Amino acid sequence: MDTTGYVKKQTLYLAILVALIIGFVGGVAYTVYRAPAVSSDPHADQQQQAAKMIASLEKAVQQSPKDGNAWVQLGHAYFDTGQAQKAIDAYTKALELMPKDLNIMTDLGVMYHQGKQHQKAIELFDQVLGIKPDHEQARFNKGVVLLTGLNDRQAALAEWKILVKYHPMAAAPSGKMVGDLIDQLEKAPNK
Repeated sequence: MDTTGYVKKQTLYLAILVALIIGFVGGVAYTVYRAPAVSSDPHADQQQQAAKMIASLEKAVQQSPKDGNAWVQLGHAYFDTGQAQKAIDAYTKALELMPKDLNIMTDLGVMYHQGKQHQKAIELFDQVLGIKPDHEQARFNKGVVLLTGLNDRQAALAEWKILVKYHPMAAAPSGKMVGDLIDQLEKAPNK
């Protein structure tokens, strides 16, 4: 029998296997080459996203300077990225457009505290509490400023005790119950 022009089965299988391997390696190489760069630092990715959001919000308030909600969102973005003075400016503008908004006033107070303007923070919290004595965030944050900003442990305890009367299940942002914070502070030695 004449076998000219025919390929042995072994050779055919070997050629198919080599073609598959070359195709696979080529596909992987192409994918790696064409794939977008993946950052090994998730914190850097979050910072880039935050910067993009802030840029978008800054543009929004430029286009609609009388949009109080846009100013609030910009203030929140600055708040979340630790830019106290810029948050203060944005929240102040929002309050001009939306006076007596207790939540904006509270957020502004927190930013004053971060900006080391503790007395201004207390004044804002007192304004909020004068309107709504059971405002949970204002009462809690006033205690924080009294304790950490003004080093007035007894006044902080008094605020938090009032808070727990209004809101027995009040919790710190960490999730720790305010009642537990009170107990911990009362048991800690005075400094």
